[in-house]
Amino acid sequence: MNFELIDEFRRRTNASYDEAKHYLERTNGDLLEAVIAYEREKTGYGNQKNNTNQRAHRGGRLLNALIRVVQKLIDVKLAVTDGAELTIHIPLILLLLFGFAWHILLLAAIFMLILGYKFRFVEISDPNVNVAAFIERIKSKRWENN
Repeated sequence: MNFELIDEFRRRTNASYDEAKHYLERTNGDLLEAVIAYEREKTGYGNQKNNTNQRAHRGGRLLNALIRVVQKLIDVKLAVTDGAELTIHIPLILLLLFGFAWHILLLAAIFMLILGYKFRFVEISDPNVNVAAFIERIKSKRWENN
């Protein structure tokens, strides 16, 4: 092994003498191949494609979690029942969307309680409302246009 070659490797990679010797011996003295091997192993350059896939997978998991939350907000409903057993189901997502008017909703709820209405939360799945299928249709349309 040539000492100038080891110095050049160290200058380019900021590696120790031992690392420089190891990588240059492994690549039979080819400086370019030694630097590439060092970068792949030490900096994770070769795993860049895997990191991108992991980020995409994490983004997919986040999207799936968000879809499940929105679907649950649609499925959970506030059931308002009067004395004659007339029930109105209001999706929880609507209550959250009108949350900026919480004071009006609170006054309406107090007024309705005084009039004898009963409130309870129930989970009623609607087969016609499927957020996951809606998102999949949007994704497929996007891929068709590209």
